[in-house]
Amino acid sequence: MKINNLKINGYGKIKDKEIDFKDKINIVHGKNEAGKSTTLNFINNMLYGISKNKNGKPISDFDKFKPWKTEDFSGKIRYTLDNGETYEIYRDFKKKNPIIYDKNLKDISNEYVIDKTSGINFLNEQIGIDEDIFKNTVITYQDEIKMSKAGQNTIIQKISNLVSSGDENISFKKTLDKINKLQNEEVGTSRTSQKPINIVNNKIEELTKKKNELENYRNLIEQTSNDFTELENSIKEENIKLDLFKKYRNILEKNKIDYAEVDVNKNLEQDYDDKIKELEEKVDKGAKYRIQKEKKSFLRNYIFIFLCTIIAIVTAILKLFIAIPIAFGLIDVVIIVATVIGITKFKKQKNSKLHELEELEKKINQEIEILNKNKKERQEDRIAKEQDIREKSKNQNQILKQEFINDLSEDFIENAFNMNYDEISVAIENKEERINELKLKLHAKETEKQVMNDKLDDLAKVEENLSNALDEQKELNSLNNSYNIAKECMEIAYEKIRESLSPEFTNELCNLISNISNGKYNKIKFSDTEGLTVEIDDGRYVSVENLSIGTIDQMYLALRISSLKTIAEENMPIILDEAFVYFDDERLKNILEFIYKNYKDKQVIIFTCSDREKNVLDNLKLKYNLIELES
Repeated sequence: MKINNLKINGYGKIKDKEIDFKDKINIVHGKNEAGKSTTLNFINNMLYGISKNKNGKPISDFDKFKPWKTEDFSGKIRYTLDNGETYEIYRDFKKKNPIIYDKNLKDISNEYVIDKTSGINFLNEQIGIDEDIFKNTVITYQDEIKMSKAGQNTIIQKISNLVSSGDENISFKKTLDKINKLQNEEVGTSRTSQKPINIVNNKIEELTKKKNELENYRNLIEQTSNDFTELENSIKEENIKLDLFKKYRNILEKNKIDYAEVDVNKNLEQDYDDKIKELEEKVDKGAKYRIQKEKKSFLRNYIFIFLCTIIAIVTAILKLFIAIPIAFGLIDVVIIVATVIGITKFKKQKNSKLHELEELEKKINQEIEILNKNKKERQEDRIAKEQDIREKSKNQNQILKQEFINDLSEDFIENAFNMNYDEISVAIENKEERINELKLKLHAKETEKQVMNDKLDDLAKVEENLSNALDEQKELNSLNNSYNIAKECMEIAYEKIRESLSPEFTNELCNLISNISNGKYNKIKFSDTEGLTVEIDDGRYVSVENLSIGTIDQMYLALRISSLKTIAEENMPIILDEAFVYFDDERLKNILEFIYKNYKDKQVIIFTCSDREKNVLDNLKLKYNLIELES
């Protein structure tokens, strides 16, 4: 690959600048602040795009290289690949994707895959080199000759891929990354939260907790069922008792009606007794009164007649001796006559009243006799009815007792039969209230039972889901173990490959360093654990970090160039930015001469503010293309 031309419309401090590059060595010369590093970054950003992320830097490249003097933040680069194909890339840095033209200036942008994050990675598709490799091999930035640990690992990874598979793009690291990604997506780790293993673990934890909570309902539902059955039995028993009470009350009600009829007879008997007593009292009182009255009447009459007779006798005697007026005699006569008449009349009246009294007494006795007869009839009827009621009640009670003897205790039945109507009515009210209370409790228990049954249904579902989750967890653990075994095997194999890098690469690196150092350093090793190590005079291998700054730069520059030759199938250019600052004249001469002779088919672009590179090439009489940058 050779870069033919740069057209910078606006990039950093550079505006409307066009640069042509040639084969072999190109020296871009300019004073400090002339735009050498800016041009170098322009090349990289034109090929791989510019980032708006800081990536650990104080400012992003997008903000750093915004044009100073124009709004046009764009440019174009033209390059030719080893196969002769020439491409022109136009990029507006404010947009994600560039426009890609072929040698006929036809827009072929849609022929490349567009990544949602990074856009079109056209150069990676064309030559198989990504930006990380490009920055660690093709381009050497000022003060960045020494390769970072990450850069070294990138180089080792690429070379290891080539050694193990023959294809730098078939990467064990990428494969491991893909396996880790698959493992993370299909299983997950302890640090993930929304991955299958974490989801299923959380699910199991949640279901187990829920199962433990719902397990309590197993015992509760049994107790609730027992309580429910007990309440049902209690209601059934109370209803039987209520039924007994009601049926017994019906008997009492019928008996009450029957006894009401008996009571009518009793009342009639009492009425008869009262009337007989009243009549008997009338008979006794009349006779006594009349007898006493007759006795007094006769006594008075006889006394009066006796006195009148005495007076008449005395008057008659006195007439013999004394002259008494005739009037006194007449008076006596009148008195005697009146008395006789009165006695006669009284006797007649007496006989009449006595007859009347006898008739009345006879009539009363007749009535008393009738009343006694009726009373006797009522009494006999009442006694018969009472006997019938008692027999009937006894039979009904016996039948009722037989009806309930299997459901209720004999004592309870006997106690019920010993109640009167009012007591049994109160008992019925109490039973009805008790039954209502039990029904309310039964309804509450039924609701509680339904809730618990629902909970048990939930428990069954939870247990089923928990079983499925445990099976899923088992499968995920098995899958995770499979991934871990696969990774472990790959890592073991990969470590063995990494222990010995490609002999071609090692020979190239050693040859380059030997030429640069005039044969002082002939053996060098490179690994991701120790980095660059070099054999010193006593045969020990030490890290190049222990050498001088100039030597360290030489070592890492040699590493970059050797890596590029080993990794890239395309003849990539070597782009150096003030890479020889710490090289002495001898080593600068050696490296430039070595590059010129051994990399004839490579394009070399050297950015420098010094004349040393020009002077060495001029002294060696080697041709180069000089590009002057004006500040």
